[in-house]
Amino acid sequence: MDQLKLDIVSFLESRKEIIFERWKEKIIIPTENDYKKVILRGELLFEVMLHAFSLEKEALDQYLIKITSENAEYLKINETTNFSYIIYNANIAKNEMLIEVSKYHSSWEEIRPVYIKLSETIDRFLFYVTNYYTSLKDEQIEETKHTSKNNHEDRLTLLGQMTSSFVHEFRNPLTTVHGFVQLLRSENPELPYMDIILNELEQLKFRITQFLMLSRKEVLNQEVTLFSLNELLDQIASFIYPKLLEANVELERELEDNLYVTGYIEEIRQVLINIIFNAIDVLTEQMTSSVIKIKGYLTEDHSIVLETSNTGPKIPEQLLNTIFEPFVTTKKTGTGLGLYVCKEIIEKHNGQLYCTSDDEWTTFTIKLPPAETKNDETRED
Repeated sequence: MDQLKLDIVSFLESRKEIIFERWKEKIIIPTENDYKKVILRGELLFEVMLHAFSLEKEALDQYLIKITSENAEYLKINETTNFSYIIYNANIAKNEMLIEVSKYHSSWEEIRPVYIKLSETIDRFLFYVTNYYTSLKDEQIEETKHTSKNNHEDRLTLLGQMTSSFVHEFRNPLTTVHGFVQLLRSENPELPYMDIILNELEQLKFRITQFLMLSRKEVLNQEVTLFSLNELLDQIASFIYPKLLEANVELERELEDNLYVTGYIEEIRQVLINIIFNAIDVLTEQMTSSVIKIKGYLTEDHSIVLETSNTGPKIPEQLLNTIFEPFVTTKKTGTGLGLYVCKEIIEKHNGQLYCTSDDEWTTFTIKLPPAETKNDETRED
């Protein structure tokens, strides 16, 4: 360090008490109990600045990083309420030190580089303090996210245990009732309301299957197969027909021929019924004309796209970002699990499920990979 810098450092040390008296008159103290702590921080800042002032850039950065980390707890830079005071009071100290430098008995041209170097040194120290604080806050946010995610997983585990034990007990008598109703209908076709009863039982079985899939303890007796999406939608249309009539909702279908999917047919059926039921629930609440439109087609790479659109109200943007998360629902009696299960199933099939919404249509889009087995057979023919 050249002689001028040494002289200015000595000068500032000799003026320390005066600098501190002016500084103490201008600083802001968070609370009365913090007064002594703030004064100690000011003294530390003064010593750090004078030492850092004598270092070259590379050594300066290493020193400031080290001193910030070592004194983080002492400076309380992890506390939001105190951090703003630290920055403000440090800037007051900077100004007071620079005022003293400007009073040094030398020409301005001589002291100007020293003045700038001291100012930059203090600014650099505040940069590392701010950076350290930001890093701490980022870690806290990530930890909070991780904790929140774990809480979701714990809730899902608990829900799975509860539903698995309850629903298994519930499904056995339901299967018996369903079987005898089918037997009654075959033996007594003239009995009224049998179709309605069977339809309601089917819907109840569907809801039970939904919970069992969520619990992840249900091993469905099924295999991966190649099936026609066109035929599956024909079956679903028949299944939901009574509910469409009841809700006065029109179903429109626009499907290309020979749409084939490789996967678990019951799981894909689960997804489609759930999305359509959700649309019917939304449309039931509006007085205007209600339409559900299902459009299916192949892309250029033979991926299958199925778009289920409804004329219900627009979904707010903030809800679109969370609509597939567990326990998120707009229904008064909803569990917020249906779309979460749907997304899990589609992703299990290496596909994508997403939602778009505007003032005219709300569309749930399913994209599934090509059914290569069927495509290969077609090409061979």
